[in-house]
Amino acid sequence: MTPVFLGTIRESKLFLDKSEQFKQYLQTFPTGKRVEVTVEKLKHPRTNSQNRYYWGVVVHEIAKHTGYDPEQIHELLKQMFSPKWHYAGGTLDDDGEKRISIRIPTSTTRLDTLEFTEYTEKCRLWANEFLGLQIPLPGEVTV
Repeated sequence: MTPVFLGTIRESKLFLDKSEQFKQYLQTFPTGKRVEVTVEKLKHPRTNSQNRYYWGVVVHEIAKHTGYDPEQIHELLKQMFSPKWHYAGGTLDDDGEKRISIRIPTSTTRLDTLEFTEYTEKCRLWANEFLGLQIPLPGEVTV
């Protein structure tokens, strides 16, 4: 398994948390060996309490109000408010353009804590504006 090294970017420079371990790891490669380096923003996945609030309060209240199944409500909310990724595929049409173009919602399990908070808040505001539901904030209810 490839180790993961964490660090911080300051003024366009990378400062590794465990630079000595990183140097030791580099010594396991032969001299002149080409390598691939990836740097990504560290993401903190949504928390269990965020997930319990979303399903136990937001989705539950909307489902109860509308009569739809919670899973249907989740899919609806995901379609409306989850960040989208774009798929363009299939064969080319006569103009050389792709025939299929679909915007697909990101699974909410892939959202980090901030993204999931924003997503949940959009769901709450929509329920208030379009359904007249007053869904309590996370700190106002225990789930």
